[in-house]
Amino acid sequence: MTDHNIPTDHIDVLIVGAGISGIDAAYRIQTGNPGLRYAILEARDAIGGTWDLFRYPGVRSDSDMVTLGFPFRPWRQEKSIADGADIRDYVRETARAFGIDKAIRFRHRAVAADWSSATARCSCAPAIMITPPAMRRTGRAGTVSPGASSIRNSGRRISTCTASASS
Repeated sequence: MTDHNIPTDHIDVLIVGAGISGIDAAYRIQTGNPGLRYAILEARDAIGGTWDLFRYPGVRSDSDMVTLGFPFRPWRQEKSIADGADIRDYVRETARAFGIDKAIRFRHRAVAADWSSATARCSCAPAIMITPPAMRRTGRAGTVSPGASSIRNSGRRISTCTASASS
């Protein structure tokens, strides 16, 4: 059910998450289908997904970066089993290099999606993540102060278009 009083952004593809898979999907959409409009919803305030979230000492990939990395921007560093910080930087730099970072809506999470068979469209209700000061990172790496996070509706619906079976 769509509330017609809420402003609507029309996009063709909605990507959830700005980690390796989200950045890869965005690249493939913008190069393979340049006429499509897309947006990335990222619940956190940073690009990198897992590699931004987990920052404990010694975190690294258990897969080589030649396999895990982007085929359109190959891993060029000497270590093929990379540290988490190096992977995080690689993901962020890739997003910036291809302009993907401009399509990211930080602190937004998809909280509902409604499919309409009549219009062959899905509408998604994004929410803006609100983090009280007590939840923000402290000066120590990997430490979060106690508190609770809340979500509020962003006041916008995103209408996404999907190709019908007859297309």
